[in-house]
Amino acid sequence: MPHARTVDALILRTYDVGEADRYCVLLTRELGRVSARASGVRKLKSRMGGTLLPFQRALVQLKESRAGSIIAGVQSKGERPVATLSFFTEAQQGIELLLILTQAEEPLPKIFDATCLFLMLCGKDVPHLVLAYTLHLLHHLGFLPGTEEIEEMANVEVADHLFVHVALQGDFRNLPVPSSPEQLKALTNHILREQLSSPLRAAGVVGRM
Repeated sequence: MPHARTVDALILRTYDVGEADRYCVLLTRELGRVSARASGVRKLKSRMGGTLLPFQRALVQLKESRAGSIIAGVQSKGERPVATLSFFTEAQQGIELLLILTQAEEPLPKIFDATCLFLMLCGKDVPHLVLAYTLHLLHHLGFLPGTEEIEEMANVEVADHLFVHVALQGDFRNLPVPSSPEQLKALTNHILREQLSSPLRAAGVVGRM
């Protein structure tokens, strides 16, 4: 039997397959993005089904098979998100960007940590949280210009510069209020449109952050 490896994972997206299986797209600290299948988790008696849901954090046991990665076990980690409309709206916007901008099996520990904090704060009235997370993603994936170029392109003021600095650090708990967020949004919109080959499905991801 293949050896199982336990990883710290965020469940980004799930798909129901077959009669009772679930296909999960994970962001793991150790391996980066991983896609894995969990067998029988949609059955009523399954202990894993309630944890293998989008935006949850868990310790996941992965096994390799000829058909790909298999989820052999799962244990919830951290607080479960409060299922409010505002939570799902912000979480869906941020995670869709993450899925489109990242590649499979490339460890991104800084982005993993920032995404954990982002999901923890979704729905908690943090001003411009999705904008800050977008800036953080673009920076750590190498798509964002340098600070001087940002100031020149977006004509940002001091408050905006501080917002960008804190966002790039991933300190979303202590985000200052930008003085001209629309200019920063216009900049990220421009970069995203250059990078994305297909339109985003989540309504307002680009236009409303």
